[in-house]
Amino acid sequence: MPIARCNSQIPVPLPSPVPTGRGSRSAANEIFSEFLEKTLQLPELTLPGPQLPPAPAEVDLWSLPRASANLLLRSAKEFGAFRIRCHGISGNELGTVADEAERVFRDSEHDVVERDGVGAEMISCVRSNKGALEFTAHKNLGDETHRNFWVHMGNVASRMDSIVEQVTLALQKDSKSEEFKERIQETESMICLCRYPHDNAPKQNEGVSDKKNDSLKDHALRFYLPLEHCIFYIQTERGPLSFDAGPENIVVTVGKQLEEWSRGVFKCVPGEMIFMPSIQGSDASFSIELTCSTSLNLNQSLKVSEKIISLTDQILIVFSLAFLCKFLYFIFS
Repeated sequence: MPIARCNSQIPVPLPSPVPTGRGSRSAANEIFSEFLEKTLQLPELTLPGPQLPPAPAEVDLWSLPRASANLLLRSAKEFGAFRIRCHGISGNELGTVADEAERVFRDSEHDVVERDGVGAEMISCVRSNKGALEFTAHKNLGDETHRNFWVHMGNVASRMDSIVEQVTLALQKDSKSEEFKERIQETESMICLCRYPHDNAPKQNEGVSDKKNDSLKDHALRFYLPLEHCIFYIQTERGPLSFDAGPENIVVTVGKQLEEWSRGVFKCVPGEMIFMPSIQGSDASFSIELTCSTSLNLNQSLKVSEKIISLTDQILIVFSLAFLCKFLYFIFS
């Protein structure tokens, strides 16, 4: 019987081709292409933006004391300061005050008081007590030369007094202390015209001395309205901090009294404006500053002891004198 032999020459079918990823019919085409797209595509890189130093918050006046109260409170607690924009004091008012300021200082030598440690001079202009405004430097009210100045200064003072009221309401928002609310409501305000001679600029850059700290912190709040752009400097617990300031913003700093009334919730900081000499070659820069303090401290610090006449009465006196002068001129001409 024949033995069956195994023929090694019998052809064996070849394996199916391995997909190479070439061609649109390849099984690996879609998967491999997706893999390549993911691995070869560089991730999108963005450069970090400039890291701006922290600064006190800017609060819109129209949103006080409700919408922006929390922002104001956080800034007062963290920095001891905040800024108010859209304050509603027109550029024309401030421009008139700035144009007349040098002459007012020159003609009011007896009303000028030097501020210790700041290198500035000031004239106490308007005092506010529970909404009643009174001029305190009325020597030149009847002078036709400065009539414009005092009229515009009265308008600015009235507006700033309204701002103080809104700020104090915002500061009371999260306070449960009746003593704190009572004390802050009993404060009075003094609005001053301040002159900063440019020859004192190098001294200002040296920083805030201990003597200056004491003189600047003897109040509850201080409102700064520079009549030109400057660098505002404050000394916080974390170190010195500076930022731009100008007529478009009112800078408010917390004083020692407010820190004590709030038991350290609001931080007291000294503030300072650093003006640079302008290209016009003026000898000094000017600002309007409001000090909010208790009645006793306000009288002692600003040395106001003379009898004062209400703001409304004094404005009427100005216009009456002007009318009288014109009437007499008409009669005798």
